[in-house]
Amino acid sequence: MCSIEKILVSIVLINILQLETYVCAKNNSKIIMYEAKENYKFLITGGYRPKIDNLAKYVVSIRGKKYKRFFGDDHNCGGSIISPKVILTAAHCVCMIASRIELRPSDLLVVAGTPRRLVVTEKTQVLKVDKVIRHIYYCPITIRNDIALLFLLKNIYEDGVSAQRISLQTNIFPPYTFCTLLGWGRIFTLGPTPDLILHADIYILPTEICKASYIHFGFGMMCARDETDFEKDSCTGDSGGPLICNGSLTGIVSFGFGCGVPYRVSYYTNVTSYLDWIRENGFGKLSSVNFISLILLQIFIIEGM
Repeated sequence: MCSIEKILVSIVLINILQLETYVCAKNNSKIIMYEAKENYKFLITGGYRPKIDNLAKYVVSIRGKKYKRFFGDDHNCGGSIISPKVILTAAHCVCMIASRIELRPSDLLVVAGTPRRLVVTEKTQVLKVDKVIRHIYYCPITIRNDIALLFLLKNIYEDGVSAQRISLQTNIFPPYTFCTLLGWGRIFTLGPTPDLILHADIYILPTEICKASYIHFGFGMMCARDETDFEKDSCTGDSGGPLICNGSLTGIVSFGFGCGVPYRVSYYTNVTSYLDWIRENGFGKLSSVNFISLILLQIFIIEGM
């Protein structure tokens, strides 16, 4: 078979997979959560769906300005709510492919309040982006400083159940700390993407392992995996999403070498390393009214606890 015919066949197969995913979502409008990880061996990759999902409320889907055929087919990356108006994600999610050129805010949409990618629920919030800020030293070659912020035109409505901001991890965790990865990424390399968000439980690895697996490993990077099950991994579409450890946002999905590949680790932007940058470019860029409201809300939350 010639190369052109192979490309055409591949395009047809991908479209069939996307259509099947959409049809499944349309035929299952009621949200169903499953705990049995064995039933989802090849999800996220190697992920699962818990009976009660207490983490999806922190995650958003970052998409193009207009879907092609159906709602959700333009999902590109994940992101985390760090304030009602600010989303933390990866720099490569807000730049043109393999470049440092930022996408225009008008080219992006953020969908919050739902674990569903393809179905609009009563909790779904679709928000326009007002401003994009990527790290000034982001390098698409080494993938260092892979961090960015999206400022929304309107605040996300936080009800604490479907949408909620997540706290930032302030201390470096030791190796083999238990963490959870969330996203709508492909369920295997070049495979389809799920409608309902998936989880994978993995562990932070020692710096020595991270360095040995990637020559450009440096400041602001961390790596993670489950050494007993290599299939638990992030994949295309999970980028920008959270790595949550002890209830705090600890990492941002950055890159990897394939999905669920034996003896390979995946790399994450270390949130703790960029706390000053986030505060300066995130909360520091909010208007005085929004910033004061944010402080008062944080005080209210702390006192309420």
